[in-house]
Amino acid sequence: MSHIVVLEGSLPKNKLDACVELFAENRLSDTKTYDGCQSCFGAVNKSESVITLWTQWESAEHFDRYLEWRTERGDFAEVLSYFIGEPKMTRSELFFS
Repeated sequence: MSHIVVLEGSLPKNKLDACVELFAENRLSDTKTYDGCQSCFGAVNKSESVITLWTQWESAEHFDRYLEWRTERGDFAEVLSYFIGEPKMTRSELFFS
């Protein structure tokens, strides 16, 4: 069963475009090719200044290894610095596709 991770958070309007660019040009392409990533999507709601990331993983363990890798590199801390507070991360198991 696939493991789904959704990350959603609000950003200051003046950081929104830079964060979208960071994800689109750097972070999400690495995510998409990371071992165990089955799919990866990024969306932006400009009027609300909210970014949503949706990823699908072979297993929770694959995502845990990915998150550890991102944390060790400092990528996760860099991304978090764009958000207002900590974004909400929801982890669940896919039951239908």
